[in-house]
Amino acid sequence: MRPKAKIWLEREDGSYLMGPGAMHLLRAVAEAGSLKGGAKQVGISYRKAWAQLRKVEAALGFTLLQRHSGGEGGGGSTLTPAALNFLERYERFCQGALHDLEARFREAFAPEELS
Repeated sequence: MRPKAKIWLEREDGSYLMGPGAMHLLRAVAEAGSLKGGAKQVGISYRKAWAQLRKVEAALGFTLLQRHSGGEGGGGSTLTPAALNFLERYERFCQGALHDLEARFREAFAPEELS
């Protein structure tokens, strides 16, 4: 038996802002060097990925992707410094929260208490 949790962020009005899906998409874009490649990596369409990131950008109030047009090697996208900072903070928060959750789970369901 183990605990499972999904952590997402909401706006002050309670509407969805961002969760693991957007986090994975941003990491995939950073790895692939393009939104198209990142979307493919996480298994969603380019259009859905673009819409998702635009929604997050609007809510956060800053740009997540810096787009680079064509040229010899083709175009691509990189995460803005603000996006990298936000993503690192969000990931650190999630890791800490999950660590705390696991510790509380071990306290509540210690093997000797299950007998």
